[in-house]
Amino acid sequence: MFRGIAPHNATGRRAIGLLLALLFGAIWPAYARPVTAPALRVVVLPNGSSSLHTAQAARLLEDFAASEGRKLHWSVATHPAELYARLTTDQTDLVVGSLPQELAVKPELAATSVVATERYVVVGRRSFQARNPLELRHARLAMSSRAPLWDYFNALARIVPGLEFSGPKRNLSRGEALQLVADDKADVAVVALGSETGWLGAELGLEVLFDLTGSEPVEWYVRRSDDPLRQRLNAFIDRFHTAYLEPTAAPRDFSAIRRSGVLRVITRVERPNYFIEDGRPQGFEYEIARAFADRHDLRLEVLVARDDEQMRDWLRQGMGDLITARLTPGTEESAANFKASRHYHYTAYTTLSRPESLLRTAAELAGRRIAVTEDSPEWRALQSMDAGAPRPALVGVNASIARATLFKQVAAGLLDATVVAGDDVASVLARYPALAAGLSIPHRYDYRWLARRDDARLLDAVDQFLASAQTDGLETMLAARYFDSPRKSGPASERDTRLSPFDPIVQRYAERYGFDWRLIAAQMYQESLFDPAAISRSGAIGLMQILPATAEALGFDNVKRPESAIHAGVKYLYTLRNEFDEKVPVGERTWFALAAYNLGSPRVEKARALASQMGLDPNRWSGNVENAMRVLARQAANGGDSRYGQALIYVRSIQLLYGGYRNLLAVSGAPRSGSGVPSA
Repeated sequence: MFRGIAPHNATGRRAIGLLLALLFGAIWPAYARPVTAPALRVVVLPNGSSSLHTAQAARLLEDFAASEGRKLHWSVATHPAELYARLTTDQTDLVVGSLPQELAVKPELAATSVVATERYVVVGRRSFQARNPLELRHARLAMSSRAPLWDYFNALARIVPGLEFSGPKRNLSRGEALQLVADDKADVAVVALGSETGWLGAELGLEVLFDLTGSEPVEWYVRRSDDPLRQRLNAFIDRFHTAYLEPTAAPRDFSAIRRSGVLRVITRVERPNYFIEDGRPQGFEYEIARAFADRHDLRLEVLVARDDEQMRDWLRQGMGDLITARLTPGTEESAANFKASRHYHYTAYTTLSRPESLLRTAAELAGRRIAVTEDSPEWRALQSMDAGAPRPALVGVNASIARATLFKQVAAGLLDATVVAGDDVASVLARYPALAAGLSIPHRYDYRWLARRDDARLLDAVDQFLASAQTDGLETMLAARYFDSPRKSGPASERDTRLSPFDPIVQRYAERYGFDWRLIAAQMYQESLFDPAAISRSGAIGLMQILPATAEALGFDNVKRPESAIHAGVKYLYTLRNEFDEKVPVGERTWFALAAYNLGSPRVEKARALASQMGLDPNRWSGNVENAMRVLARQAANGGDSRYGQALIYVRSIQLLYGGYRNLLAVSGAPRSGSGVPSA
């Protein structure tokens, strides 16, 4: 959601009208104007499904509504039948929640593309003996009355002796149901499992006793008469479903990290610490993290999050091993879960104002209107000011507003001051001689990493490395490279929003075949490093490394030309994606298609079959088919097929690079396109 200015105290709120009129009135972009289209009405059934009420699903719908210029209006139903009734009586536009089969097949309803899969299971303590529903005799059952299987268990209770419901029935979340079992207030719980992992927690001592359903596709529903909405929603889901990928939760200590050979660090896109230039990740923090991984013979994987909250959440769940981005100081210092490393670098932030109103002391900050780009390093430094320091009237400006505009408005006296990193002061003053540098902001926004508190060995290794980086000159060398060299002043420069020299071509064909163009760009970088003349040992050629025979079969006779190469590669990936069952979520089919692009569809199907044999979901990549493929890769040491290991690295590398690409536009300040490109 576009927010032009976010005032953070009463003074800022009173000034909002004047600021909007005087400061940005002439440049306010069209896409920031109030939404006037009818709201998209969505009704949801909480607790009835695991995978529909996650942050990813909510963001997908928020982004879809934004792409249509509509607000999103959520409402809640109390029973599956209410979903059907509200949709067919035009009280809502879209149903989000599992419907019982007898309602889902009603001719008045039309389903969207598959957005997830889920299966219902019975969970209990390891000591509870039950392997099918008829063995739930005298069991206390915890489940939500909103679940699609509620009527089934009501009927089951009439024929299974002693089966009864325990605890509250309505509004019972999955976590609450599991906690009732852990507290011995219930014997079993009926819950839905989606794509998430690590959902039970070893401390609860619970396990899946048996499955109630297989892995079933989850769809959303619209009125059949509203087919244009369904088609637009399907196009959005198909194109951007992969943008909402969450990493797999796999907590491990330093010993397990070293055994795996992979270090997973969590960061955000932020110049000059982690950014994308010419399609390649780089930056001060990135280089430090890569040097630490190299020191311990580890392959570095970078997980790019949106904000502080998501970074902490990913670390808490074990999706990554370390946070290397700077976090705004907060409760993590006292939290039982986290511990910070030693400091290893410091950046000063300096106020800029007119010479006649120069800020020279901390006391002069009180009440001054200081405008900075929202969620920028300057913004976070101001938010982390030392306790007791006078507080300015902080005005947050959307990243789409160029910093040059801030400098001009300060020079004109419409704002009291702005803030820049100390490394930028000289270059800014050279361009804006009407400004002068004042005091440095006292802040605690320092460079240090964050780890889970229970991994003392990892923290010790990090502290030893960071200390050596300061003494052996590594930090000094990298600081000179990223802080002392000339840098662009505008957050929305063309270079920030360009991934490759071929972006317009990639965008054209990605849109034609229903892919997020940033995913295709990540695949193209992995294939050829954007080199049109690349040739592999197997004879694959061009930007997308297509074999000549494959290109010819697709109708292309010269994939040495960038446009033909990109068109052929996207068309081939589209063909592979369509080979998988349409009841598999399109995002999962995309990961399968990428694996098939690298090693062929038959091998992917072999891995899916093995996943089924292992009790994993053959319709999900992360943590499921991916794990089965890992087993096949290990068999290569005994004469098996070595290509499985290559494909794992191939897909993983594209996912990680795509993680950086998909946040790049939001950070750079580029507006969403008409198709609603999500930052995810």
